[in-house]
Amino acid sequence: MPSDVEIEISKLLCSSFSGADGEAIGSRDLARMWSLELQWFSPEVAQSLVDRLHDSGWLVGGSDSLAPCITSFQHTPELGWRPFLSRVGEIPNPPSVTPERIAEPPDAQIPPESDYRPPEGATKGKLASMIASMSGLEKREVIRRAQRKRRALGPVSLDVAMLLLAREQNLEMEKLVEKS
Repeated sequence: MPSDVEIEISKLLCSSFSGADGEAIGSRDLARMWSLELQWFSPEVAQSLVDRLHDSGWLVGGSDSLAPCITSFQHTPELGWRPFLSRVGEIPNPPSVTPERIAEPPDAQIPPESDYRPPEGATKGKLASMIASMSGLEKREVIRRAQRKRRALGPVSLDVAMLLLAREQNLEMEKLVEKS
C-alpha cells in the first residue's frame, strides 16, 4: 500500500506530465511551471523538489529532459488538489514495477475495428504537428501552450485545448477538426 507521500508525488507528476505525449521536460521548465504558472511552490523549493525527485528515481533522464518513471501515474489528482510536498523531508523511492501490475489481464480483448476508437491523445502528435506546421510554432511549444490552456480551463481534453490554440492562431479549422 502506497504511503501518503507516494500518493502526493504520483498526483504531482500526473498533473505535471498528463497529456505531455511522452515528451520530457527540462528541470528548470518543470520548476518554473510549479512555481510561476501553478504557484504551488517558491522557485527555490520547486527546483529543490525537482532535484530530489530526480535523485530518488521518480523523475528519470537528464536535467534537460526529465520524464516520470513508469509507476508515477497510479493516482490522479482530484479537482482543487494542491501538493503538500514542500514540507516533506525525505522523498521515498518510487514503487517497483511488478510483472502483474503491467501485464494485461488474460481476458482482455481487442475491440472489433468498427468499435475501436483510439485513446485520447493518440492523435495528439499528429494534431500538434499539423498546428505547428500551419502556425510556424514548434511542436513542443504547441503542446506547452495547449497544456497551459488546459490547466486554465479545467476539465477539457488536450485535443480541445490544441484546437482552441489553433483557433487563436487563426488557422484553418476544418482540416484540424478532421484530424482530432
